[in-house]
Amino acid sequence: MSAAQQRVRPALPLPATFPAWFESRTRNRDTDQFGHVNHAAMATLFEESRIALVFAPELADETRGIDLLVARLTMEFHKELRAPGEVRIGTVVTRIGSSSLDIEQALFVGDVCYASAQAVCVLFGSDTRRPVQASDALRSGLLTSG
Repeated sequence: MSAAQQRVRPALPLPATFPAWFESRTRNRDTDQFGHVNHAAMATLFEESRIALVFAPELADETRGIDLLVARLTMEFHKELRAPGEVRIGTVVTRIGSSSLDIEQALFVGDVCYASAQAVCVLFGSDTRRPVQASDALRSGLLTSG
């Protein structure tokens, strides 16, 4: 196999990359028939972390009447994760457009990364069901969260 045909694995995310943290616990019901934490359970852990960041109490005035819709979600699984156990999800907003934002996340046990995710999300009006522009205060709060 030539060097061009070999898949290059990106470096694993490091805990220092993430200013915001969400702690959770995996449960036996999160596992598949092989005893691994199922990808759908991991997607839920990433979602809970995104929601905790964007809808943090200190941003409540800026997010009232706004929903967060996921336009794209990619996940990579780096190690098999077994349940039950404590996990930490690191989250960072890497870009904020007029009504969309990019969020990078990684799921850790200790300092070991088991999975990572990248989400493109859209701020949507709860009533209008149309994209909503991020206020300056929301931008500032999301970019400095942690």
